[in-house]
Amino acid sequence: MKKEIYQLTYELEEKYWWYVARRKIILDQLQSLLNNIKGRTPSLLDIGCGTGKNLTAFLKFSEAYGIDSSMEAIQFCLKRGLTNIALQDLSKDHLRENPFGKKFDFITMLDVVEHIDDDVQCLSTISKWLTEEGLLFLTVPAYQWLWSGEDYISYHVRRYSRKHLAEIVQKAGFVIEKISYFNTFLFPAQALVILFNRVFSAKSKTQSNLQEMPEFINSILQKIMSAESPLLKQMDFPLGGSILCICRKIEEKTMIEKELTRE
Repeated sequence: MKKEIYQLTYELEEKYWWYVARRKIILDQLQSLLNNIKGRTPSLLDIGCGTGKNLTAFLKFSEAYGIDSSMEAIQFCLKRGLTNIALQDLSKDHLRENPFGKKFDFITMLDVVEHIDDDVQCLSTISKWLTEEGLLFLTVPAYQWLWSGEDYISYHVRRYSRKHLAEIVQKAGFVIEKISYFNTFLFPAQALVILFNRVFSAKSKTQSNLQEMPEFINSILQKIMSAESPLLKQMDFPLGGSILCICRKIEEKTMIEKELTRE
């Protein structure tokens, strides 16, 4: 992500409709998974924690840690009063060591995997940081044909289809528990705006659309996207601007048996 975007993200992350609604969807999904952990506080690692607003929300129900590859992001996390954070760039093979030396019940990678060249290898490494029953929670941007200035300024490598993401996590040694598109209700408008700008606004190909907007419009967009959250607990959406995936790592014994079968 371009450095100047971190300041803007920090300023808008608490109120901008996309961040608020996505956070609600993520928290509602995570809350439904907490019933599996009894008698202790679950541990959570947020990889690519950015400026830290999601991490502050995770602290309300977990022992939460965060890592990010950007010093700018880390500085904003410190500004929020967060302490369990580390600077690390998972895009580089030789830096993929667990900075906290412990395993986690949950690992979140929220719009992170699309930044990494070798996504399979990275996720395979991350699986070793999970407890035996640990869960990985991913969100990624959907559809390569929706590529826009937001992808450009965020240094994305790719966008995903649900099928593509499923193949990636399975190759990395995970079993999928849930995979669904989201940001579905606003998807037609999102697609139209991106395609319109692609034709009629050359600047849009290299600019972010993250900016202040009238409170009334921001509130409407937030409510529309947030309305997906209870439905996502009951069903999967067939299309949308983003994808969420909850997956469990395959036990090491099972992985060894699969490798022996291939041989």
